[in-house]
Amino acid sequence: MEAEKRADEQNQVFENKKQNKNLARVKDKLKAFKNWKLKKISLVILGVIVLTGLAWWLGPKIFKPAPKRIYNAAIMVRDQDNSNPEEDRRSSLKKGDVLITQADGHKWSKTENISYLILKMNLTEEQARKLTRPEERELKASELSEEERQRREQEEARAKEEDREYEPELRMEILRARRYYIDLAKQFPGFKALDLLKGQPFQTQVYDWGIVDKKPKVKD
Repeated sequence: MEAEKRADEQNQVFENKKQNKNLARVKDKLKAFKNWKLKKISLVILGVIVLTGLAWWLGPKIFKPAPKRIYNAAIMVRDQDNSNPEEDRRSSLKKGDVLITQADGHKWSKTENISYLILKMNLTEEQARKLTRPEERELKASELSEEERQRREQEEARAKEEDREYEPELRMEILRARRYYIDLAKQFPGFKALDLLKGQPFQTQVYDWGIVDKKPKVKD
């Protein structure tokens, strides 16, 4: 009996040691996992800091803002009218639409000076183009004339014979004469077309894209 009791005690001690070793291994693994997780988080934070620094340093070098220069914009002060509503929308310029942009220093005629409001505007080349760009939409193939569809088919067949890719030319329809305008009543309250008879009223100021508005899109 004594021998069995001693053996049980020894077994119990052995099991306790074994459990302690397993517990120690688990603790070591948890500690290693926590350290690995902290390292990973630290690396992520470091990476974000490095990328942010690179973006701040390289951004202005890679993504340089488009250069601007002074343009003179001739702006309609009266509406053009056409008795046909659709044709009126497509081809008639309205009050606030920009007729044309010219380089600063352009010599305007006397007639132009009393007919259009001329503003100096600090713009990029793309912004200057937008001011005189119509609102357009691409025509679907089904909307093309029979002659145009046949021409496309012939061009596509020729491209296949010559083993080259075919990109059909886009056909656009003008929906409105101008996509952008300057709201004269909002930007120049009190201004009237007859004021131009006394001279251009705003030549001492230089404006920018901030005075330009986009017209609501024409519904097809």
